[in-house]
Order: sequence, then C-alpha cells, then structure tokens
Amino acid sequence: MLSILDDLAGFGPLRMCAHAPSADDPGDLTGLRVLLAADVLARVAELRGRTVLIGWTCPPAASADAVNIRPADAHGTPDELAEALGGPPAVHLTSRTYEAVGGLSLHIGEATAGADQGADQDAESESRREPETERDAGRDALALRLLLLGHPHHEAVDVTAQALDAADEKLANWRKAVATWAEEPSKAMPADLVDRARSALENGLDTPAVLRLLGKLEAAVDVPGGAKFETFAYLDRVLGLEVVRDVGRSHSAEVYR
Repeated sequence: MLSILDDLAGFGPLRMCAHAPSADDPGDLTGLRVLLAADVLARVAELRGRTVLIGWTCPPAASADAVNIRPADAHGTPDELAEALGGPPAVHLTSRTYEAVGGLSLHIGEATAGADQGADQDAESESRREPETERDAGRDALALRLLLLGHPHHEAVDVTAQALDAADEKLANWRKAVATWAEEPSKAMPADLVDRARSALENGLDTPAVLRLLGKLEAAVDVPGGAKFETFAYLDRVLGLEVVRDVGRSHSAEVYR
C-alpha cells in the first residue's frame, strides 16, 4: 500500500508537481484526473495543518475549475516550478513513468469518457467527443469528481454517461440528506469512523474507502443526524463535493435519518 504519511507530516510548505498530460481528444480525462489527485492530496495535507504549493506542467484548464480543483500556484517545467515554488517538489503526480529524485512519485491511472454498453457506434463516437466536465442535460459538474473519487487513483476508469448519472443522483441525495441533518442539533462526529477515513487518506489516498464509510454512515440508524452532518461536512473538506450546498435552502419533504 502506498504510504504518504511521512511526506504529509513534515514541516514547512509541501511542494507538489502535477504532470498532467495534454490531450487532443476531449474524451481523454487522464490529465484532469492527475490534477484532481493533486487537489485531493493537497486538501489532505492542509487538513493536517500543512501549507501546500502546487505546480502544474500544463496550462490552466477550465475543466479543472468545473470540478472544483484549486488553481495551481505556478505553471511550467519541473525546473521552472522548483524556482517558482521556492524549492523542488516533494511529491510528483503523473500518469506516466517519472523518476522523482528525492521525492514521492504517485501514479495516476488513465480516465476516458466511454460509451454505455449497448449503445450503437454513432452514439459511442458522440460520447467520446463530448467533454464530460461540463453540465449536460442538467447533470451537476461535480458528479464527475464523485465518480473519479470512487475509484482507486492508480486504476484506469471508463467514464460512461450511465455512471455519471448514478453519481449525479448520489450527490443530489447526499446534499438533500445533509440539508436535513443540518436542521438537527449538532453532535460529535463518530471518532472511529473519522479516524478510519483519515487513515485511508493519509496512508493511501484511498478516497473510495472514505466514500464507502460515508455511505454506511448515511444509512446508520443509531447515529444522530447532527453527527452525520458534522462528519459529512468535515470529510468534504477533502472530497470537495460541496455536500453542504443546499443547507438552508428549501428541499423536498423526503426525510433522511
């Protein structure tokens, strides 16, 4: 298992470099996934109190903004980034082989926008041409973030419209639930669950494990709504799904307990 704990536990700013490949095919989401992994890792480090500086070897990307990825502090070659960030990056994130001297190299699997099974060839071609980082037919842009976070960062992901729709529905349900829980008295977060979630993130950047823990927490009948709210809001500081977006807004009478 990958261990990033030592790199996160140091002193001074944590410098990171995201080697995001450029793609002529809008269906190639690998570069975006590299930037997402860097964003999540930065959030984990910041949860531990570290200052994080991120450099990208690619130019700014509107698709990154759409899925709530923080902007880079600098752009350029690794040497240019080392100068701009005040020192060489300690962590490199890349979808390709990269020999990081004196630092951690984190491999990110490919991500492609594919077509649902059973679709005809024309539909498949259209799906691969369509950028999946923008709203489509009312789908929330952060559904893509949730979908990608649901897979181990080193494994390849085929992003289908069906999977995005499922992620969009799950995200909407979580926001409704969080809005309902927010109306209950605040309660302490379940310490064991939070410890397990933080361990998964700090030792292996295991976002799928965190999402599974949240799914179990949502269904737990013995945990007060106020505790669920605090836990979802806390872990969303890393996940970046804006689960508290609907708090204070009117919502359906459906109740989540």
